[in-house]
Amino acid sequence: MSHRSTLAALANMKLIIPRSSPPLVFSVLAASLVTACVDADSEDPGAVDDPDATGEVTQAACTVTGTNISRSLAVTSPEVLAKFSFARTMSAIRTTAAVGTVQTNKSIFQTWFKTFGATTASGDCNDPNIDPNDYGLQCPRTPELKLASIDPFSSTSGVSFKPIGLFNRFDLAPSNGANCGEYRIVYAMQSTNPNISGRGFIIFEAALPNPRTDLGKAGCLPVARFWQNLTSDADVLSRAAKLERFYYTGGAVTGFPAVVRAAHYGLANGSTAAFKAGQIRTNFFVDFVEWHLREYKLRRTCTDPTDATTCRLRVDHVTVKNNPAEELFAGTHAKSATFRTSFLNSVGSLARASVNTLGMSTGNDFNEFESVSQRLDVNYATTANTDMRSAITAKLSALGSTLTATNILDRATTQTCAGCHQVSNNASLGGGLVWPSSLVFVQIDETSALSPALTTKFLPHRKAVLERFINNSCSTTPARVADDLAGDAVDDELTIGGSPVGAAN
Repeated sequence: MSHRSTLAALANMKLIIPRSSPPLVFSVLAASLVTACVDADSEDPGAVDDPDATGEVTQAACTVTGTNISRSLAVTSPEVLAKFSFARTMSAIRTTAAVGTVQTNKSIFQTWFKTFGATTASGDCNDPNIDPNDYGLQCPRTPELKLASIDPFSSTSGVSFKPIGLFNRFDLAPSNGANCGEYRIVYAMQSTNPNISGRGFIIFEAALPNPRTDLGKAGCLPVARFWQNLTSDADVLSRAAKLERFYYTGGAVTGFPAVVRAAHYGLANGSTAAFKAGQIRTNFFVDFVEWHLREYKLRRTCTDPTDATTCRLRVDHVTVKNNPAEELFAGTHAKSATFRTSFLNSVGSLARASVNTLGMSTGNDFNEFESVSQRLDVNYATTANTDMRSAITAKLSALGSTLTATNILDRATTQTCAGCHQVSNNASLGGGLVWPSSLVFVQIDETSALSPALTTKFLPHRKAVLERFINNSCSTTPARVADDLAGDAVDDELTIGGSPVGAAN
């Protein structure tokens, strides 16, 4: 029996599986899709009923509804967050990177924040590999550079990072099942240090591998069930223990590793190796100078690859995804014409009818190394030249859209970090769309309060995606189960939530 046939068979509420079926059937069944049709309150998302005397496997109703956002999508309970210290996350990353013991959490952190400075050291903001296209980068950033001299793991430094939220981004799983989405931890800076004021946030955005990529996105079903099952657990300490296992110790979902591992934050193993999925992002406003967002991925280098004591871990400054330079829209950069052709491929997805499904995908060569929320850099409707506007207008006409070039440019701004966090707040986007508001530069603040954008638009959409994914796995239409677990056709360039793979938001 093929995988497709197996998936189709699992659509039925009652499966007849002959005892003589090939091992593949039982392997696929146990590993993934039967988990779709167990009771939503089950402690074990992989449990199935025993076959009866006739060889039948019966399953309980498996559809879900009423997902509790604060339990299953955006977790801010103090009892849960108490298990997610900054030191624990950094220690888990360092340990799983397999580096020499001489490298400590403090040394990794301080080397990381030296990237805000301009010296001859590799990786600093004036490194020739940083902003090679000369799109413009504030370098150095003296306020943030001061963090390179503090020890946030010491109670005497006056600066610490407090966990303020966990975010389930199952909606970011690629629709081809390349991974099972991102699972985020957000930390907020707290300072009593007289030399460091302002605000600052660090977001660890782990991409969780799919151990059954042969099943595509169906292999991610146990993870979806795990998060949705938290809704029915009324005991906050029980939920805290489950999330602790999911993020740190493993075993929360059979077959899946713990989230917080170096490999899940884009780790490149070698000085020239390519980065992988997952990242760490910062949103800083130290000394209240200028809000800006940056992105980082991990890199491990070894003098002797066979000896872990010679290995070191770096937090490398990389481009901020989907943040194209304004010079490209203005036509003043050598890459402007190439970018214009590329950007037109995103006009259709930017013309969609919901803020949740707007999308823009820009090549990494067009992205900046910093997204600033207090400048006009990402206000593309202001910077775009006549050639860009004419090309967009022609594309809209071909699509039969009544939107204008200005609408598309404003929508492109929403897809950038700075746009989503501040620049696009309450912006009219045409077609009746208005971009929802942040909490002034942040989507979650130091008190764990969530922005209107999250509570009114983004979280309800993520809830719908999660429930639809699970419920479509229980469809009575075999082809739908086999081909279309998320309710959307498989598209290697889109997530199951409808956004471009690798988008910033």
